[in-house]
Amino acid sequence: MREKLKGLLAGIIFRVIALLTLGNISPVLSACVIIERDGQLLFIDRSDGLGYTIPGGIVRYKETVEQCVLREAQEETGYEVAITGLVGVYSALERDPRFRAASIAYRGHIVGGTEHASGEGTPCWRSPESVLGHMAFDCEQMLKDYLSEHQCLS
Repeated sequence: MREKLKGLLAGIIFRVIALLTLGNISPVLSACVIIERDGQLLFIDRSDGLGYTIPGGIVRYKETVEQCVLREAQEETGYEVAITGLVGVYSALERDPRFRAASIAYRGHIVGGTEHASGEGTPCWRSPESVLGHMAFDCEQMLKDYLSEHQCLS
């Protein structure tokens, strides 16, 4: 419930700022990392009930996109990860129903840590087929691009 409320509040604030600036505001930038192990992928079963997502989140003001990916993966899953490649850049106008956002999706692998849940949800290993049709935002498109090895440039 808390995560759903945070998303709703962020969306309202973003829309007010967009209105006050007559639309002259940059999208929120986010980043995520797709991690595969033994044919299973690491997802977050979201606590707000929106479905499965890829570990990741919003880039903070004083961090790089890559630092965001490493931080968010650790916060949401407990794992330390390394980035190994780029899946794509996603900036469709309606990719996140809460607010205008663009996202960069990476490939990665685990280098340490111990799995744990967070306020975002519970990490889980699933086959791609088991989550298709049950994913939030545009994570399904990211997953399909990852599986087909197609690099999306929006």
